[in-house]
Amino acid sequence: MAASDRVNVTVSVDDAHLSQIDQVVERLRSAGMHVDSSLASIGTILGHVAGDQVHALSRLPGVAAVEPERSYQLPPPESPIQ
Repeated sequence: MAASDRVNVTVSVDDAHLSQIDQVVERLRSAGMHVDSSLASIGTILGHVAGDQVHALSRLPGVAAVEPERSYQLPPPESPIQ
């Protein structure tokens, strides 16, 4: 799979599973997510996954939300639109 087919995501763990964040991480890995970091103190897991798998992650037990990374491109400084 090409790197461009992968999407960086932020996963929020639901309140009921905060104490089980390690199990949520394992479910995400089993679903194909590469986990870069797990921030247990705020219930957030960061990583990347194939673009067509983003919505599947949100259906896993313990997952409250999956946010794909968004990017913005500003026009160059010499552009007439600023």
